[in-house]
Amino acid sequence: MAEADKRLAPVPSASTLNDKEDEIIKPDFDEFADSEHEEDGWYAWLVVLAGCIQAMITLGASRAHGVYQEYYVIDEFAHAPTAAVSWIGSVQNTMLNLCGVFVGILSQIYDTRIMCAAGAFCMGVSFILASFSTQIWQLVLTQGMLYGSAASFPYILGVTVPLQWIRKRRGLALAVVYMGSGVGGMWISMVTRACIDSVGRAWSNRILGLVMMALGVGLAPLIKARRPARRPSKILDFSVVREWRFVFIAAASFFSMGPNTIPYILMPTYVADVLGQSGKLGSTLVTIINVSGIFGRFAAGVLSDRFGPVNMLIIWTLLAAYSQLGIWLPFRSVAASIASAALFGVTGSSIVGMILNALSHQYGVSRITYISGLIYMTYSLSSLGVVQTTTLMLDTVGHGTDYTWPIVYTGLLLVVATVILIVFRIKLSRKLLAFW
Repeated sequence: MAEADKRLAPVPSASTLNDKEDEIIKPDFDEFADSEHEEDGWYAWLVVLAGCIQAMITLGASRAHGVYQEYYVIDEFAHAPTAAVSWIGSVQNTMLNLCGVFVGILSQIYDTRIMCAAGAFCMGVSFILASFSTQIWQLVLTQGMLYGSAASFPYILGVTVPLQWIRKRRGLALAVVYMGSGVGGMWISMVTRACIDSVGRAWSNRILGLVMMALGVGLAPLIKARRPARRPSKILDFSVVREWRFVFIAAASFFSMGPNTIPYILMPTYVADVLGQSGKLGSTLVTIINVSGIFGRFAAGVLSDRFGPVNMLIIWTLLAAYSQLGIWLPFRSVAASIASAALFGVTGSSIVGMILNALSHQYGVSRITYISGLIYMTYSLSSLGVVQTTTLMLDTVGHGTDYTWPIVYTGLLLVVATVILIVFRIKLSRKLLAFW
């Protein structure tokens, strides 16, 4: 126990960002001194770019699922309950994150490049299999479970391996990586809608499956861990879950990242059911979330490097709650929906990357894939529960057309997350302007 406490001891703070980087990051990087490439060099940023593409075809595709959700609810499975159809997306998002802990364990033993390529190949196959699925349960297995499990490999490795290569601008590196999900969500949403309208849902699955397979497998050789795989003395090390910092970060992720997918799923049907607009506006709102998320992630990364990831996470989570409770809820109009989508895109879509940045500053990067996998497992359980509860509210309390309580529920979860983060920040330091 003493060794675990020593290993997880808090890193010292500093008065300036450069001092903070030297004290926190340098000792952790000494483990990688034997790497053939230096940190922060051209190869390091090439790994970051590869991680960006992997995030694009994994998390980005998941963020674009709202287009499929809209098509399934309104057209293909029009007589099925919304909650039944939502199992496709919720299982997909759950498996994408739930498998993170297994990816973290395997990354300590096997070559991350091979793992990434295998996952990318299987996720392409899953979308192709989904093209032949005609029942909801079949899509839950293919587009949901199989895709989510396979995509977890290039996704988790794509966002954590680059952290082993970047020392001085870790927040910016994570912003670049997660900007890929915004770019991916944007173009995948547009391509999905265009393909469904022109060649049908089945061929849209096949086209996207082949594209994701080609990009994922082709860039997998760059997802190279800086330290060679070594079998750890303990494959399953849960000592970290008893540490108070991990408990706070896990709790904040549970309440903030669970509702993270709700606007992507509900906004496309909201504009049709409540505002009486066409499906194209629904796809446009998903695109707005993803486009604004590109700028939001960049701003979050730069500001986190300057003021601290926990400090910025509090502000971003509070603004995400306001986008739901202060804009979307009281104003039922196209303009309000666009404003809510834009603000949530800037803030809410950035939360997952900011939590990972906070983890890296608290625990370093040598075991970041494994520790982040535990956090993503927490996120997956929350996501499944939140999505199903929200759609059940819509079907029962809202009778399929009243979105009031689903929006309130989403916003209140983000408020709870904000309170948890504020308490966490106070425990780290009572100094208002301290870097945390």
